[in-house]
Amino acid sequence: MSQIQVFAEYKIIPDKRQDYLDKIEQVRIAMEQIGVHDFDVYEGVDQPNLFVEMFHVPTVAAYEKIKRKRCDENAAPGVFWQTINDCIIGGTEKLHMWAFAPVRREGV
Repeated sequence: MSQIQVFAEYKIIPDKRQDYLDKIEQVRIAMEQIGVHDFDVYEGVDQPNLFVEMFHVPTVAAYEKIKRKRCDENAAPGVFWQTINDCIIGGTEKLHMWAFAPVRREGV
């Protein structure tokens, strides 16, 4: 089964950095509980407070559900899907998410 690689990118409000760091650990735990694999968070070396999440999901449908829950739907306060969004400059609208599938060459 192919793994879909997902990237989420956003910039954090500097004054909410510690709040974000605390919350992203809870997001990591919750994501793993729903079947997300290899959840990692990176910060831009030359752009402080620019963060990228990288993780794998088993299907495009799983990616689409996570993207919808994190970026599109209005969740109730405290729901883990969107707990970090109040730490993002510009809020939910500035959380960008993309998915990539491996390229397979025929005959290889």
